[in-house]
Amino acid sequence: MPSSGSRYRSQHSGKPQARNDSFWSAKFSCAGKCHASARINPTLLPQFALGVPDNFRSAILGCSVVSDRLYYQVWTFPPLRFLYFNIAQSLAVFYGRNRTDYYLTEGLPLLLTTALPFAVIGLWRSLSGRSLRASPSSENEPRVLPRLAWISVILTLSLSLISHKEVRFLYPVLPFLHVLAAGPLSRFVPPHSPSSRRVILALLLVVNVLIAGYVSQVHQRGVMDVLSYLRYKHAANNRLSALAAGFGNERMTPVSNTTVAFLMPCHSTPWRSHLIYPEIDAWALTCEPPLNVPLSERSTYLDEADQFYIQPGPAAWLIDNMEHVQTITASGSRSTSHWARQDPKYKRNGRRAWPQNLVFFEQLEPVMKDVLGGTTYRECWRGFNSHFHDDGRRTGDVLVWCLD
Repeated sequence: MPSSGSRYRSQHSGKPQARNDSFWSAKFSCAGKCHASARINPTLLPQFALGVPDNFRSAILGCSVVSDRLYYQVWTFPPLRFLYFNIAQSLAVFYGRNRTDYYLTEGLPLLLTTALPFAVIGLWRSLSGRSLRASPSSENEPRVLPRLAWISVILTLSLSLISHKEVRFLYPVLPFLHVLAAGPLSRFVPPHSPSSRRVILALLLVVNVLIAGYVSQVHQRGVMDVLSYLRYKHAANNRLSALAAGFGNERMTPVSNTTVAFLMPCHSTPWRSHLIYPEIDAWALTCEPPLNVPLSERSTYLDEADQFYIQPGPAAWLIDNMEHVQTITASGSRSTSHWARQDPKYKRNGRRAWPQNLVFFEQLEPVMKDVLGGTTYRECWRGFNSHFHDDGRRTGDVLVWCLD
């Protein structure tokens, strides 16, 4: 993961920062299968790739270009757009800065974990021209493995020149590094290896199991669990409304809307892909990049999420951007609150209405109690999220406050 200075920005995407299940599962799967594949032939995959006919490769490239055209509705080449956005427009720094050695000291160790020493040995042997196996069946190995090694090195060094760095940028070379690690791993545990080495291999697999289990089932689970809660709450409320109305067929009952606001750093939850009901009206703090802001002014640019947390801060932001708290005060009846919302003194253009559900991290709880302490908001759900986090804004549990 990036350092605490990094910010995950891809407007309203569901990437980020949640639990990275597929990433860690793939890592564990590769670690577990690496040894088995090494016994067969560590170069089968690259040999197969090199054996693909040129016309077939051209067809694959053509399909990629056409699919990009259909998706983006314009002719584009994403790798070129990546370079234009991050380098030519110098927008990469908006997402956070990292040290030059980030990929070497954090990125690759995080991706490879216990396979790191084997990948380093395989990389060094391939770059130095040493063959990992001295058998006639590996005649293509000296030609294939150096290519994979050089691609991995060049891509890693090139990405290190960009100020903003993320582990996911190295995903394309992860299979290459696993192939390079397969040979040294096979040599480390030959068919008749000492029991001590087999114990070491078993410990490495156990470490991967523990890491995969923790980060996929425990770490940052709250940002996912809260979406299940909101989704099922919406469905349950509508089912109860149908029963209360006395209809035998729930489809005859009008579906009520559910409103949700995520007062969290950008991409804390993949809410757009998980709140599947169109009747759920949700919004989150935005983090639009400074596309049309002059380069000289970008250092002082603050998106909506930064304004909320930094300037003017959570309390002032809620006062300036939400309806007056008098519209949701705990004193008086529901009709009083309704007429307060219609009062021009409390209802101003451009202000957001208070949603039925406010979602935020525990770190923000003292501020929310101070601003909304006298309102009808009450805590209705709290879920564990993580034992630790490199972003102080995301520490603690995930809370949902409901408007009674």
